[in-house]
Amino acid sequence: MKNGCALTIAEIAERIGGRSVGDRGRIIRGVQGPRGIDPEKIIVCRDSKSLSKAAPGIAVVALEGLIPEGSSGVEAPDAEKAFISVLSLFAPAREATPGIHPSAVVHPCSLVSASASVGPFCVIGDGCTISDGAVLEGQIFVGAGAQIGPRTRIEPQAVIHERTIIGESCVIHSGAVIGCDGFGFIPDFEKGHAKIPQIGRVRIGDRVEVGACVTIDRATVDETVIESGTVIDDHVHIGHNAMIGEKCILVAMTGIAGSAVLEDGVIMAARSGVADHVTVGKRAQVAAYGGATRDVPPGTTVSGFPARDHREELKKQALLRRLPGLLDTVKKLCAEVDALQEKVNGKDT
Repeated sequence: MKNGCALTIAEIAERIGGRSVGDRGRIIRGVQGPRGIDPEKIIVCRDSKSLSKAAPGIAVVALEGLIPEGSSGVEAPDAEKAFISVLSLFAPAREATPGIHPSAVVHPCSLVSASASVGPFCVIGDGCTISDGAVLEGQIFVGAGAQIGPRTRIEPQAVIHERTIIGESCVIHSGAVIGCDGFGFIPDFEKGHAKIPQIGRVRIGDRVEVGACVTIDRATVDETVIESGTVIDDHVHIGHNAMIGEKCILVAMTGIAGSAVLEDGVIMAARSGVADHVTVGKRAQVAAYGGATRDVPPGTTVSGFPARDHREELKKQALLRRLPGLLDTVKKLCAEVDALQEKVNGKDT
């Protein structure tokens, strides 16, 4: 909870734009799951099914008209938004004290705002800029010439390589590596593969969230770009010179090859991928395990490998499930044909 936060049901209703029901003055000190029994915590029921699991007497947040008579809680017009709002009210505070920890190493030619927080054992290279309100929690490496925008928070053991630019109000989770070498080689199986120098950088817009253990390669030349509002789940890889548009969603284990383009609002489901130089159009979706090997039109959903229209892929999968039965049918028909052939041959003789 936020420093022992306690709110009445009426206060919760006011803050999330809902309507209080029942005991408006009842004190709530946290949020619990649908089977919770703590009388001082509230349950957010996003549908009637979860509401049916709530224990009697427990305060709930639910859609308008769903709270049973005699119960206390908050009626909300949008259950999903209410869920976010209520969690935000009781989320643990993540405070940081401005200043540079004595164990941190900061190059004298770097600029660290007085309102920024640089935690234990951070290393900040030559010519870096750490802007107002930025938080480097600890054990973070920031390479030469990197820029960290206002109010951006970087969690422990992240690595921000040289020349990387990160915008404002971003969140970089633990273990992320941003701006490492792109995977560029000219194959040579006789003398050894020739490495292509990677002299570009990574540029990340505002309000971007980068999950744990994500790797984003710097460009061979120019920039690898993640535009504002995009959210990236854990263990995602983005190759050199890739261009990720605004408000995209990249779910865990997604792989984006070099020079691929994701236009605004693209959704990449778990373990999906995009081949190099392929463009996924605006608001398109690539389903789980899908592999886009050619351009995906805007607004479409594709799946499978190679990825194709999702409905066509579902038809193919349905047919594949029927193969064992079809094989049995074919064997039976073959046996009948053989029997008929034997009869015909017997008559001929």
